[in-house]
This record gives sequence, structure tokens and C-alpha cells, in this order.
Amino acid sequence: MSLSFANKTFMGGEPTWANACVGDNGAPRAIDYAEGFASAANALLDSAIADQGINLPVDTLIYPVCFTMRHAIELFLKKVTEDLAEIGTLRGVALPVFNQVASHDLGLIWAYVKTHAPATDERLVDHVKRLDEYIADVADMDATGQVFRYPSDLDNKKHLTSIGIINFVVLKRRFNQIQPLLEGLNRAMVDLVEEYRWGTFTTNLSRLQLRKIASELPVRSRWGEAFFDQVRDDLKVKHKVSSGELSRAIKLIQRRHEMAAYIGVPVPIPGLSVAALERFFDRWCTANDVQLVINPPPPRIVSPADIAVALRDDLYRQELGNVLAAEIDPDEYGAIKALFYFENEAPVSEAFERVLVIYQRESVRYKANPAAFQQSLTNMMGNIRVFERILYSLDFLGQTEALDAVIQRYGLEPARGRLLEKSTLRKAMPA
Repeated sequence: MSLSFANKTFMGGEPTWANACVGDNGAPRAIDYAEGFASAANALLDSAIADQGINLPVDTLIYPVCFTMRHAIELFLKKVTEDLAEIGTLRGVALPVFNQVASHDLGLIWAYVKTHAPATDERLVDHVKRLDEYIADVADMDATGQVFRYPSDLDNKKHLTSIGIINFVVLKRRFNQIQPLLEGLNRAMVDLVEEYRWGTFTTNLSRLQLRKIASELPVRSRWGEAFFDQVRDDLKVKHKVSSGELSRAIKLIQRRHEMAAYIGVPVPIPGLSVAALERFFDRWCTANDVQLVINPPPPRIVSPADIAVALRDDLYRQELGNVLAAEIDPDEYGAIKALFYFENEAPVSEAFERVLVIYQRESVRYKANPAAFQQSLTNMMGNIRVFERILYSLDFLGQTEALDAVIQRYGLEPARGRLLEKSTLRKAMPA
């Protein structure tokens, strides 16, 4: 297919695999530009090193290589300044405006990031520390992006006279070290922006800090005892907050499933009960072998006999769906279904609450449409990951009683570590 545009150079054509999507076609983001320049720098470095100066003279290739590397770094860091500004807006703590268009000075960009990233969220401190040495090198050599772009500056003073030699292998090694650090910082920023959009923080306390305070509080039943005043005072000093802000933090902790579990008052899930879970899993276990949950079989090629068995089991599951529809209420099933699908969502209880609302609305429709209810139950009876996904959600959301009851009833203790590996990782707090 040949695409025709007014510009005969920058246009689509054949072969179609060579057509790059730009502008509104594909909606490239700032990070795509950064990754593109980083890939180009690596491609140039790899080509030059492989060629060993035979066809690609390093004396001339050095300029586009270093310019492309430096520009990739600038773009990565400018994306960080954008994310910092958004987090500042979300927190109601406006950061100084960074002029994205006017400033190409890598030293200024990095100074902005070094100052405001650690102050914005403590999880950014290590990212900044690891990058500092590398950014300082590049900023010292070419702060404004002109050194490798032109042979002389505006005063006609020749560039690079103080260095003389730049080694391609050293460049490659250093860029291979800095690129994953830049990508890691940007991934951290993306995760933090999403986290702050959920709104669980105070003026000076991030979600992580709220979780840490939750883990440092005694169980809720002991808050009326005399020692609790000293606990509050210690927390104020440790986390550098006022009495009012600590009180707001404690209220947030009691509302969020994953935090309330620390203080022994799990937030209840509407429609969820141990009895409903047991009825659901009991039926599932009549159609599926729970031992395969404990010891999953290795992957294998499916035979015609396996297909025949699967078709037979599907008919049986249809019967189970009809039976279970008489044993479980649509509201109970809505809670179970939300637990099942939460695994794919952001690891915050607000995301679970959003999913729960979706399936609560669906349960209303099921009450008016029994056939659809039965079919959904049938489909769930055939899903081999129900235990894994529902246990993940119960664990992450602090539903300890239900979690332990299910593990004990179905003999899943030998597989507890594996089944809860993902939720354990997501609950873990950095030191």
C-alpha cells in the first residue's frame, strides 16, 4: 500500500513494515522519543564497535553517537520533571515551574530532579543517588547539547579541546549502565503518578509512609490504653508530622483494606463470607482436581483424548453452574468475581473497590436474568486459576480469616508460599 502526502520525503510507502507511526497516528509519548534516541545511540555504538573502524570511521561517528546519547538522557529527565509536577499538583504542593522548551541545560535539569524528586517521595532517593555520577559526567562534557552538535561555540571557540580522545567501548559500557537506571527512574515515576492519582496520602505522608505507620501502630483494640498516647507522640516525631496530620493518616489507614489489616480491623467486603467462598470452591473442586492447584503439572502437548475429556467436562460444568446458581446469591458471587478479577488491577484497595462496584452492578442484572447468572458461574467453574487469583486478593486485602479458612479447608498449606507469592511481593515495603 502506498500512502501519498504532500511531502515526498517524509511519507509512507512500501514495504509497510518500514512505515513508522508519528504524530496522532499511534500517539507517541515523550518517553517514546527518549527510548528512540537511546536505541539509536546503541545501534550506532554497536555498529561502530563491530566495524572496528573499517567502514565507519570513529573520528566522525563520535559526534552523532554522543549527541544522540546525550539527547536521550535529556528526554528521559525531562519526562521525570513532568511527572514530578503532576505529583506535586495531586498533592497540592506546587513545584517551581520547569521550562521544558527553553531549557536544554542538562545540569539545570538534573539539579531540578535532584532537588525535587527525593523531596516528593522517599522512594526516589536511591534512583537519584545511582544516577548522579553518570549525569554529572555528561552534563560536565556537554551541558547544553551543543558540544557534539557543532565544532565550535557561538564565540567560535573549538569544542572538546581539553579531552582529545573518547573511546567507543567505554561509551558503550557506560551507556549500558545508565540506560537501565534512567528507565528504572521513569518506571518508578509512572507507578508513583498512578499511586498518587488514587488520593491516599496526606500533605507530608505518601501511601508508603501511611503503610509504614499502619505497621507501627498497635492493634486497634489497644488504642484506649494509656501507652497509646506515647505511641502517637513517637510517630509524630519519627514521621515529622503534626497531631492533626497524624489523625488524618490514622483515619485513612482504617479505611484502606491493605492498611487496616495491620491494626487488626480488616475492612469488610460487601457480599463476601467464608460460607459463600466455601460453597463456590466446593463446587469448583467437583469439576477440577484441587491437587493440581497444589502441584501444577508441567506443560504438555494436548492430545485428541484430552480434547474429548475437556468437552465432556464442559457439559458437567454447565450442570454445576445451574446447581451453584441455587446455592449462591448474585451479591455473594459479585464479591467473589471482584476478588477473581482484582489481580489484574493496580495493587491498591481503591482499585478493588472500583472492580467491586462493577460486579455489584452486574449482580443486579443477574437477578433479573437467571440464565446469564448460570452461564457466568459455568464459565468460572472452568477457570483453572480461581484459587490462585482469589487467594491473591484475599491476602492483599487483609481478609485473613477467609484466606486461612480456604487454605485449611482445601489442604492448600503446602502451596501457600507459591499461591501467595505475588501478593506477598506487592505487600512488601522497602526498608
